[in-house]
Amino acid sequence: MNRNMIRLLLSKLLLIEAVILVIPLLVSLFYQESIRDILAYLYTIAILLVVGGAGLFFKPLHHRIYAKEGVIIVAMCWILWSFFGSLPFVFSGRIPSLIDAFFEVSSGFTTTGATIIPDLAILNHSFIFWRSCTHLIGGMGVLVFALAIMDNKKNSNLEVMQAEVPGPVFGKVVSKLRDTAQILYIIYLFMFVVFAIILFVAGMPIFDSIVIAMGTAGTGGFTVYNDGIAHYNSQLITYLVSIGVTVFGINFNLYYFLLLRKLKAFFGDEELRTYLGIIAVATILITINVFHIYHSWEMSFRMAFFQVTNIITTTGFGYGDVSHWPLFSEYILLLLMAIGGSAGSTAGGLKVIRGLILYRISKNQILSNLYPNRVLSLHVNGSLVDTETQNKVLKYLTIYVAIIMGLIFIISLNTENLLTAFSAVFSCFNNIGPMLGTTDTFAIFSPGSKLLLSLAMIAGRLEIYPMLLIFLPRTWSKR
Repeated sequence: MNRNMIRLLLSKLLLIEAVILVIPLLVSLFYQESIRDILAYLYTIAILLVVGGAGLFFKPLHHRIYAKEGVIIVAMCWILWSFFGSLPFVFSGRIPSLIDAFFEVSSGFTTTGATIIPDLAILNHSFIFWRSCTHLIGGMGVLVFALAIMDNKKNSNLEVMQAEVPGPVFGKVVSKLRDTAQILYIIYLFMFVVFAIILFVAGMPIFDSIVIAMGTAGTGGFTVYNDGIAHYNSQLITYLVSIGVTVFGINFNLYYFLLLRKLKAFFGDEELRTYLGIIAVATILITINVFHIYHSWEMSFRMAFFQVTNIITTTGFGYGDVSHWPLFSEYILLLLMAIGGSAGSTAGGLKVIRGLILYRISKNQILSNLYPNRVLSLHVNGSLVDTETQNKVLKYLTIYVAIIMGLIFIISLNTENLLTAFSAVFSCFNNIGPMLGTTDTFAIFSPGSKLLLSLAMIAGRLEIYPMLLIFLPRTWSKR
């Protein structure tokens, strides 16, 4: 194992976080916040500079890293960024508990949007900005962001990017990996800026439009006010946010194809069509099911479309209380929690492409009983999905279900409501945000449960394996 290379890269990543924290520091200075808030950022930046700078003294003999190092770097980076990113909340006293602050920032970087804060009035402008800024950075991936800006030509970053980018298959849009990261982030940030401008033009204050746009781009869900998007009391803004999260739940590689005018590759993508089809069907079913509550087809559709798009893209912006919805509609939302958005997007969940592959594997298994001598192949977008990829998807599903069941078993010790325990685990592990069955925040759970759910959020964002592997002794062996 190339331990010095791991230390070197993690040190560089901590220094990058120190630079990023300058942004909320400037926001704090702009809004003339208290000296304690300003010092909270300065203390954190100083600690990051010391810790990160110390790691630069470890000079690796060679710069090559393999799968093992890639897994460790990815998992440790997300844990360390969440830990150090939580320190301003603790130093300022805004969130005195380190575990609570770690939960909040883990939720931000993993774009989960779950919160332990019952009243956002305890946060001022800079902390509201910082927690949503974590959405923007974590949406496309902390390591993808770092890869896009770091000059590390001697190092092979493929193992790192493969370990972080969501989806069963990793694909580069161009031959050079760093160029791929830069292209994806340029597209991502351009779309974020455009959406922020659209929200501002639609009547949202400039600060709010930036914060909500960061939450939309990262499909995270942190807002400025306790009542979320409902605070603006605007049909236009509600529809814009619904459309925005839908757009950011699409594989970003497809947007690159769209820029190249490869319209057939974009509109012909099976995952995209399935993703949009699921949204359409779920919205129609819930609209019909909740009509007796709102007594208006437009409002029923607006509420259904907002909740469906926010749940399937694992954004979780708040808009009203769905705990009084019929069980049928809540069950649909639970299914959408599991499905998630597209691979290669900022959304979490199992991913639509995996669901599509699992459906076709099941279909082939059923047909094999009818036609035992027939050779059944599986294709997606006209390409053959080999047996190895199919097995990976099945193995992932097995581990995914096992972890969720284990987490529910532990979290159920903390609540008497099965739906709350079930949706809390689903919400965190699939990076969604809100819970069903309660209007409370995650503050209702014990410190141990919150720490476990924080790690579950990171595991879900990294698609399980990196977080599991760092706890195996074999991963840390010198071989």
